[in-house]
Amino acid sequence: MVWIGTVLLLLTSIALLGSGLWKRGGFYGFPFLAAAMFLTFVLPQIPGLINDRFMPQDGAMTRAVFFSWLCLVMCAVGWELGRHSRIGWDTAFSEKRLLIYSGALSLVGAYFFHKFGQLADEERLRGFLTGTAVAYLFFAKLLTYGLAIALLCFARRPSLAALWIILFDGIFYFDRIVIAGRRGDAAELALMVALALWFQRRRAVPRSVVALSLVFTVAGLLSAGEYRAATYYGGGEPDWQAVLEINPAENWRKLIEEGGPEFRNLAFSMSYVSENNAYDFGATHWNTLVHSYFPAQIFGSGLKESLYISTPLHYSLDYEPSAGSTPMGMMDAFGSFSYFGCLKFALVAAVLAGIYGCAMQGNTAMQLLYMLSAMPAMLVVTHFTNEIVIAWLHITMFMLPCLLFARIRTPGTQAGRRQAASLSRLSTSPTIRD
Repeated sequence: MVWIGTVLLLLTSIALLGSGLWKRGGFYGFPFLAAAMFLTFVLPQIPGLINDRFMPQDGAMTRAVFFSWLCLVMCAVGWELGRHSRIGWDTAFSEKRLLIYSGALSLVGAYFFHKFGQLADEERLRGFLTGTAVAYLFFAKLLTYGLAIALLCFARRPSLAALWIILFDGIFYFDRIVIAGRRGDAAELALMVALALWFQRRRAVPRSVVALSLVFTVAGLLSAGEYRAATYYGGGEPDWQAVLEINPAENWRKLIEEGGPEFRNLAFSMSYVSENNAYDFGATHWNTLVHSYFPAQIFGSGLKESLYISTPLHYSLDYEPSAGSTPMGMMDAFGSFSYFGCLKFALVAAVLAGIYGCAMQGNTAMQLLYMLSAMPAMLVVTHFTNEIVIAWLHITMFMLPCLLFARIRTPGTQAGRRQAASLSRLSTSPTIRD
C-alpha cells in the first residue's frame, strides 16, 4: 500500500506541475508551488524509509504517505474554491510615497541584518533561535518588504530611486544566498522579481527556466548543509574549494537509499499521535504566535511562559528528531485534527487564491501581499502550517502603515469616486500613480 500512496503522490505532484506549466503564468499559483515542494523535498525522502526496519511497524509509512497526498490534493481544491473570491483593500497609491517608505524599511532592515551578523556564533547559528537573535531577525525582515515595494514600482516604471533601493537590498540578499547558502532567501528573491514582472507587465518566466529551476532546487536541497559548512559555519573565510568538492549525485544516492529525516519525523509523529490520541486541536498555533510575537525581554519570560497552552507531545520520549530537520506542515496538521487536518492546506490555498485574484485585477496591496506570501506558503509544506499566519501578521504590522501613508484619497463625492475609478482602470497599473 505504501508504494501505491507514493505513486499517487508522485503522479498528483506531476499533474499539478504540468497544469501550472501548461497555462501561461500558472506556475505562480499555490498548487504549483506546493507540488514543487512535494516533488523536490518530500518525495525523495520516502523510498529509503519504506523498508527501514527501524520505522514503526503499525503502517506508519502508509499513513504518512497517504496523508501527504491528501494534503497536496487539498491545496488544489482550496485554490479552486477561493479562485473566484475577491478580498482585499483596493485603492490608489503614490509611487513617490511608496518608494520613500521602501527606502526607510530597507535601511531599518539592513541595520538589524548587520546587528544579527555581529552576534556570537552560538547565538546566530543555533537551530532554534531565541532572545536577541529573534528580535534582530524580526526587524531585519523589513528589508524584504522594502525590496518588494521597490521591485513592484520598478516593474511598473523603471526609476533611479527604485533601482538604488533594489541594488542596496540586493547586497544583503547576496550575502544570505551566496555566503550563508540560504535556499529560502534565493527562492524568495526569485519569486518576488518574477511576480513583480508578472503583475505589472504580464511577463512570465519561460517554462523551460521554471522546469530547470526544479532541478536546481533538488541540487540545492541535497547540498545545502555541506555548502553552509564550507562558507558560513566555519567562522572564517569561505572555503570555496570545499564547495567545489560537494557531490550532489552521491548525496542523492544516500537520500534515496537511507531516506530523509523530515519524513521520518512525520511517520514517527503520526504513529505516536494516532496511537495515543495526542491531538492538540490547534493549540500549537497559539503557542507559535506567542513565541514569535510576545517579547520576553520587555514583559518577562515568566509572563510569556504563562501564555503558552499545554499541548501533548507529538513524539514518544525515546524518539529524537535529527538536528536541523524540520517538522513539515503535515505533522502539525495531523497532530491537530487527525485526517481532518488536511483542511488546513485547503484553507491556506483558498485565502491565497483570493489574494492572487485581486492581485491579477491590479490591486497593488494584494500584489505586495502575494509577493511576500509566496515563500511562507511554500514553508507550509516543508516547515509548519502556521508559517503563513505568522508572516501575514508581521506583514500587516509593518506594511499597513506604508499603505496608509502612500494611499491617494479619492474625491469624497460618489461621482468623484466613480471618475477616479474609471481613470485608474485605464492605466497599466490601476493602483500605483506617479
